[in-house]
Formats: sequence, C-alpha cells, structure tokens
Amino acid sequence: MLFQPPVFETIFRTPVEHRLVIRGSRSRGAPLDGVRWYHDEFDATGALVARYETYDETDEAGQDRCGWRRYDAAGRLVARHEVAMRWSALVVLKQSRRAAEIALQRVGAPAPLPRRAWRPDRVSAA
Repeated sequence: MLFQPPVFETIFRTPVEHRLVIRGSRSRGAPLDGVRWYHDEFDATGALVARYETYDETDEAGQDRCGWRRYDAAGRLVARHEVAMRWSALVVLKQSRRAAEIALQRVGAPAPLPRRAWRPDRVSAA
C-alpha cells in the first residue's frame, strides 16, 4: 500500500479561515525509522497562531508511535497526542484514513518534562 500521510488540517482541527503551511519534513531509516512534518498555522490576518510537529516513527526503544505536538506562537508546548502504533497500522485498525485522523484529534495535556521549545533552525525546507 502506498503511504498516504494524514490530512493535517483534520487532525489539528484547523479553522477554514486559517492557513496551514508545511515548513519541512524529515525522514530517517533503520534502525530508527520514521518521518516528521513541521507546519505553521496562520489566521485570516496572516498572524502566526501555532506551530506543529507531527511524527510517524519507531523510536529509540523500538516502540512504534505516531502523533503530534502543538506549540504556541512563542514556542511553548500547549497540546499533544500520541498513539502507540505507526500511522499505517492506525489506518488499518480504524478501517479508514479519515477514522484514523479523527482518532489523532484527541488532545492530551502537554508533557511537563522535557520542556521543548520550537526550534525552526532544526527544520529543513521541503
């Protein structure tokens, strides 16, 4: 099956009048495997509202996961959500890409540690 990333606007519940712009993505191969996407959300006036980091990966401990983190315009982590499986497995479990996107909409409280701030210098252009 051809990999189809999620519709990020659905996951982030981006308002219709806002614009979601991809800033870049990164892929990596074995033994750690995954891809990350970086997005900026702008309101109708063009002001930065939020930045997002979305990931689909096998982490350093060999655990599969996919999810996202939302940062406010100042770079503070304000929301996140993660599931313990890769994106393709979530699509199969939920029986559709749309249902998997809805499953990723849940919002969890930001993790208190480690405190991570947005670092645009770590993102390469797409």
